[in-house]
Amino acid sequence: MENSLRKFVAIVNEICREEEIIVESFSYDWIFKLSKNGKYNYIYGYQFDLNAGAVQSICCDKSAASEVMTSFEIPNVEHFFFMSPTNQKYIGKDGNWNALLRKLDKYGRLVCKPNEGSGGNQVFQVGNQYELENAVYTIFQTSRSMAVCPYYEITNEYRSIVLGGEVKVIYSKQRPFIVGDGKRKVKSLIAEYLTEAEMAADKIEWAAEDMEKVLDKGEHLVLNWKHNLGRGSKAALVEDESIRSGIVSIVNMVIEKMNIKFASVDIAQCRDGYRVLEINSGVMMDHFLQQSEDTYRITKEIYREAILRMFD
Repeated sequence: MENSLRKFVAIVNEICREEEIIVESFSYDWIFKLSKNGKYNYIYGYQFDLNAGAVQSICCDKSAASEVMTSFEIPNVEHFFFMSPTNQKYIGKDGNWNALLRKLDKYGRLVCKPNEGSGGNQVFQVGNQYELENAVYTIFQTSRSMAVCPYYEITNEYRSIVLGGEVKVIYSKQRPFIVGDGKRKVKSLIAEYLTEAEMAADKIEWAAEDMEKVLDKGEHLVLNWKHNLGRGSKAALVEDESIRSGIVSIVNMVIEKMNIKFASVDIAQCRDGYRVLEINSGVMMDHFLQQSEDTYRITKEIYREAILRMFD
């Protein structure tokens, strides 16, 4: 898709027209210069001119953000940093491999991902040395560094958008699933689901050994262990105050200790409670805003406030 066709580009231009802000775009609509009354501000990708530079860099670095949160005793999914062998001088003579194997031995199952990646791309769940080797090799083909974390059984994953010290919206990421009828095999149900949802097969991940199973009537099978909206999950606004209060409590710790002005904070609900999974200083809501008129309105007002705050 051309960058000019992104919903984000359209919504920024729409807000600026309504607020009488002049917009100039550069680098195929990846950079915006906004001007009003002789004052200038910038949007780079999804990064708004609100967070301090150091804060923004820490948020983009999964392992760095995890270390900082741990220092403040903020519950988080621990991310450990590994550098590509092409940068051997920063690693030292011992390299990565022994340390990676110790992590695998300690936790039994790991998740490997680019340290500065997004969208669930090149994220691998590994449980043995072969899977670990494949994940590491693939990630280091395109990334200079990798983050490795223990695998957690995540009951639910939530995204909260924070702006100006407040949680503006919280939504859960509901993964795609099929329901058994007691007759058809999993592969048949998946094929039907993909057709009805108009979804590409590479958006979901399932175990090959499950394909020939026949699910009991009413039995659910989740089709993806990842929760990303770009991989088939659907956003559902969280209205339940008992859930919201638990999430807001931990997000407020992140806002205060990390000095964040505008970001999305992903929260994983694990067996031992809520943990921060990631912090994203680039606030991307493309999939969320397209779900309904309601989500479009919410997204537009959040971006509007962010733009106006840049001119405060």
